[in-house]
Amino acid sequence: MNEEEYLKTMVDTVKWGDYVSEANKALKDELLGVIRNSIIQFDRTGTYGTKPDHFREYIDLHVPIPLIKNAKIIEQELRDLAGYVYMKPTDTTMDYQFWDLRIKPKPVNLENQEIPEHNVAFDEIKEEIIQGIRNAKYMIWVAVAWFTDRDLANELHLRQKAGVSVRIITSDEESNHMRDDLQKHFETVLVPKVKYNRMHHKFCIIDLQYVMNGSYNWSKTAPNNNETWNTALDRELVKNYADEFMKLYQTNK
Repeated sequence: MNEEEYLKTMVDTVKWGDYVSEANKALKDELLGVIRNSIIQFDRTGTYGTKPDHFREYIDLHVPIPLIKNAKIIEQELRDLAGYVYMKPTDTTMDYQFWDLRIKPKPVNLENQEIPEHNVAFDEIKEEIIQGIRNAKYMIWVAVAWFTDRDLANELHLRQKAGVSVRIITSDEESNHMRDDLQKHFETVLVPKVKYNRMHHKFCIIDLQYVMNGSYNWSKTAPNNNETWNTALDRELVKNYADEFMKLYQTNK
């Protein structure tokens, strides 16, 4: 597999497999935080390894400079993961074996070359939303038609107390009975219903890098419904959602 496939395999192994136990959630988040934003290069050498007629192959993980300190802390875990997903290359007549993972700086001019990642959930959507909120470091923008789930509001409040900026856009309707409370605790914009036209979005932007969207309203009854919830780590897609959020925000504030 090529470098991009190798990196994507590392991401999916951590995210979807049982490589990291559920009890070690912090390590899982740390691993994903580093490898999702990094790039990989292969360094195939002419130095013999330990297997007969095999040469050493190094995996160079180029990490964004602000994340290098974090990567060094979990360097052994990254090395073990790289060895776990390693496959002997098939694009050469030479035989190689995984020898080591080396952490190096990612060139600044490649900072935006992330691998887009898209997923969809049909079950445990509320848990997916909560995890997205908890991962926020800088800002959370929520645009949902109905917001009546106190648990989700509490999760937002915890991130706000930690310094994360929270903005909410929701529908100004009586059935949206938490709207006054949302205005009291968050920067909230209410969009009035005009005849049959209402604000019907359901999406959430995290740190201008990650977006969640689908049919799921942030309501108390939504977990009982058949719903769809898409997630994407994709800057271009996030930009389109952010543009829509700002249009609603500026029009209705």
